[in-house]
Amino acid sequence: MEEIEKLLEELKFEIGTTDVLKDSNEKIVLGTGNFYGKVLFVGDDSNLYIDENLKVRPGSSGEFLIKLCDIVGLLPEDYYITTLTKSEKNYRELEERDKRDLKEYLMMQISLMNPEVIVALGQDVAELLLEREFKFLQEKGKILEWRGNIKLLATYDANFAKKSRDDGGKRSKVAVEFWGDLKTIKNAIEGI
Repeated sequence: MEEIEKLLEELKFEIGTTDVLKDSNEKIVLGTGNFYGKVLFVGDDSNLYIDENLKVRPGSSGEFLIKLCDIVGLLPEDYYITTLTKSEKNYRELEERDKRDLKEYLMMQISLMNPEVIVALGQDVAELLLEREFKFLQEKGKILEWRGNIKLLATYDANFAKKSRDDGGKRSKVAVEFWGDLKTIKNAIEGI
């Protein structure tokens, strides 16, 4: 474990040397939650967390995701949440070189964590991880084989699901499906 902690510190340093972040004063946060959890949520939303201790902004997509995890029985020790950029930056706005570097760092992070299930929050994240076009409407919510023994499930971006719920109420189709996908994850880790 100590060796992994050292590698994570090195990874954090390397992320800070990417062109987009090296001259920035932005804090690099690798993620939040239990790094050794069974589930890894990957998003492209800087509002998923503030720090490593599951601290989130009130009313944020991160708060929404964590509350829903609590309700379906995914406990904080079960999961870790990370973003593609590990900063306030938005992945899709980056230069190709930075995207390539950050994807490589994400793959290193995944190999160090070795989760049982990865949850891709949104189509862009799913396509980045699967390295192919992702047919969202057909494949969303399905457990797919990824690499090694790791499974992958793609669902809505947490911020999109939160906005849909805010606009359409608890019965919003997107919010209900997002909730169902979290239950699928809970059932998957119980069955693995």
